[in-house]
Amino acid sequence: MLKVFGVVKDISLLSYLIRTIIVGVIAFIVGRFMFKRAVNQLTHYDFVLIWILGAITVSPLLDGEISFTYMIVPLVTLIFWHYFFSLISLKSRKFSFFFNGKPVILIENGKILRNNLKKHYINVDLLLAQLRLKNIFDISEVKYTILEPNGQFSIIKNEVNRPVTPLDLKLYAKPVDLPLVIINDGKLFEENLIKSGVDKEWLLNNLSIQHINHIEDVYLATIDSSEKLYISKQD
Repeated sequence: MLKVFGVVKDISLLSYLIRTIIVGVIAFIVGRFMFKRAVNQLTHYDFVLIWILGAITVSPLLDGEISFTYMIVPLVTLIFWHYFFSLISLKSRKFSFFFNGKPVILIENGKILRNNLKKHYINVDLLLAQLRLKNIFDISEVKYTILEPNGQFSIIKNEVNRPVTPLDLKLYAKPVDLPLVIINDGKLFEENLIKSGVDKEWLLNNLSIQHINHIEDVYLATIDSSEKLYISKQD
């Protein structure tokens, strides 16, 4: 009889395979329903929690004598802990600053705040590198540089150094909508054709202009609000 759950001293290859599948399912569920933020949006606590949960989840694979019960209990406890403190953070701004950290100003009106750099172990070279990534090579152009709780840098230029916008020139800017996918891997999405205000005949005519006679020959086709068509052919 296969022994998968509980403490297994001499785990068989098939039992190990079943454990791997179960661990994969658990990892998917945890990742799918717990973390909604992108990797570069995670706070330090989120990152540490993910690392700990990952170690706990794979522990039954590293040692057959570790029971799934020993894994589930701390896993559920930490997930509950995360939700509980996240909920409190939504209710209390002070607790949110304590739990997630708060933004720190590193540059103010072109002046580097050295004490804030030292507190967070950021050297000048790293700060300058972050400015260069934003195409800023002169610190005097910076009004504020802020270290966010997730470790990212927010940079605000002085007013005279900011790019001119249509609003500054009192110009009307056309609204930008996401293009609709009308063909994906040779399959036509007629509902998106209807949404875009064109029909299949219009599409076939535009495809023929580009010497495409069959929809199946198109890998991807999108259309925007101005009826501009993007086409990528099959290899």
